[in-house]
Amino acid sequence: MTSLLQETLCEVHTQAPPPSKDFHHLTVTKSEVLWKIWRITFRPNQEKILPWAVKKLHKDFLLDEQLQKEMQSIFGKPMLDYVINLCQEHYDFLIRMPDSLIVHILSFLNTEDIRQLSKTCKRFWKLCNTEEFWERIQKLQDKYTLDAQTNRLPAYKKPLKVNQRSGHLMQRKQTTFF
Repeated sequence: MTSLLQETLCEVHTQAPPPSKDFHHLTVTKSEVLWKIWRITFRPNQEKILPWAVKKLHKDFLLDEQLQKEMQSIFGKPMLDYVINLCQEHYDFLIRMPDSLIVHILSFLNTEDIRQLSKTCKRFWKLCNTEEFWERIQKLQDKYTLDAQTNRLPAYKKPLKVNQRSGHLMQRKQTTFF
């Protein structure tokens, strides 16, 4: 599953809460946390302020409580919790799967379940609210309906078999791919 991980695990930017106008950019990679800050000031007599960056390895970031407090004040508690989870190698693999695989998985859900899933994150909301998504879902569901009408079982289900030696019924577990 780690092959699904890209080098950049999370990237977000925001403006600091008022009255500050500073711009913050946070990037979490597989090995480090990088926080860039651009100070914005409207004072004409002040000399030019250069951007600065904080770069920490995951283990160092987890030990730096002051940096975590500053990050929470800028990005919020949910983002801090997410970054801490990434640094502890608690990855969200479902969100990193390719769209085609997610659509295939979602084809086994009913529309109410898909609607509820679309509320969980921006990526699922965008995916579930496209015409292409619903066309693909319809094609996959039509395929399974056609299989049922022609008395053919889908590829992931196997019929009952009788064990020749013991005479017991054997059945493969009827599960999806996971």
